[in-house]
Amino acid sequence: MAFLRSFSMSFAFAVAMWPFASAVLTLPVLALLYRRDNRLRFTSALGAYLVVLYLLSLGCFTLYPMPDDAIAYCATHHLSPQLDPLGFIGDLRSDGITAVLQIGLNVVFFLPLGFFMGRTFRWPFRVALPVGFFTSLLIETSQLTGVFGLFPCAYRLFDVDDLIWNTSGAMIGWLAAWLLNRRFPVEVLDESAVTREPGFVRRCVALAIDMVLVIAVSAPVALLVRVGAAYASASFGADVYFVVQSAVFALFEGLLPWLRDGQTLGGRFVRMTVETRPRTGWRRFAFYAARFAVLYAILFGSHWQSPWPALVFLACAVCWLVRHRMPYDFI
Repeated sequence: MAFLRSFSMSFAFAVAMWPFASAVLTLPVLALLYRRDNRLRFTSALGAYLVVLYLLSLGCFTLYPMPDDAIAYCATHHLSPQLDPLGFIGDLRSDGITAVLQIGLNVVFFLPLGFFMGRTFRWPFRVALPVGFFTSLLIETSQLTGVFGLFPCAYRLFDVDDLIWNTSGAMIGWLAAWLLNRRFPVEVLDESAVTREPGFVRRCVALAIDMVLVIAVSAPVALLVRVGAAYASASFGADVYFVVQSAVFALFEGLLPWLRDGQTLGGRFVRMTVETRPRTGWRRFAFYAARFAVLYAILFGSHWQSPWPALVFLACAVCWLVRHRMPYDFI
């Protein structure tokens, strides 16, 4: 208890932030799963969250919880690295069951890492072994150096035996995944498959990716426009960022899918096309015009403080619930 009291504040913060940070970091992983599996199942989403939760815990509970009073802790604690690979034998003789439990925890803590490498990431043994070893080495080295100088002294013990047991745990986990893969092999996806009737989740994932790209492109472009305008002593009557963002949105959701057989950048990532049926001539133009107008009204309509965006969103929601289509899909 005296040892834990040295870490009270930082430990409590790590525990509180751990699940929420994991949820945020899981979002890009879900997009990658959609890309890999061409669908998103509940078990896959849960597995992705558990993977991120576990990987983040490696940092939260092995590195981050630092003593609150660095000066007082370093003045009273002097931890020297344990470099004898057979040191655990002496620990077993002197500490008995306590040493056994410590070894067991070191093995168990790395079991999920090995299992995720074998089942989720599908890495071969020749990749999983060095990744497991170097992950443990990174953690032990961070503990030895006070997170590479962030903390003024070593606040955890570097133990070479931990490298052995951590790596062993990772390999046992990988072996369990290998046996599971033989019994329940993963489905191999046709990389060329493109969905012409995407579901609601797939559409949302594609649009979310597109909007992240729109924001990422719009911000620097708007900044350059403002700098250029200031240099030329020009002024704008409208919101520069809103105008630039609207133009980039038109590029990503209008021109690009028109030229790429209905695939936006986000749609290409999740293997879908917005063209739910073959269209030519004026019907294709009307489809793209209606789709752009609906999406623009929902995503950007609040700029004009009008009730129309909410009404458009409500109409789309009703249309999807009744017919599982967006209004422009009927063109």
